[in-house]
Amino acid sequence: WYQRTRRKAVVSTQSTGEYEQLAVEIFTRYPPRDSRSQKIECTNCEGSITDYGHTCNICDTKYPRCIVTGAPLTSVHYWQCDTCKHRAQETDIVSYSTCPLCHTLIA
Repeated sequence: WYQRTRRKAVVSTQSTGEYEQLAVEIFTRYPPRDSRSQKIECTNCEGSITDYGHTCNICDTKYPRCIVTGAPLTSVHYWQCDTCKHRAQETDIVSYSTCPLCHTLIA
């Protein structure tokens, strides 16, 4: 029993090494791209905000986040929940029948 289990462990370790090598080859050939590199223009200055951030890197203006996408809300046109007062972009909330945070029905 011991020898059989030991052999399986050795084979398993060799397979793991092969998978690691394959992963290195794949990621070397096709490096991952960070989708968070998109920038949004600050409405208060010439600065920019990353699409996952909420503060301008120049003027420190803070923007609320969309509760659907997490992106900063830079527009004055947005939807706001009557109950929890959190906001979302109008184009993103249309597919919801309730608030994503407090689950209040959307009128």
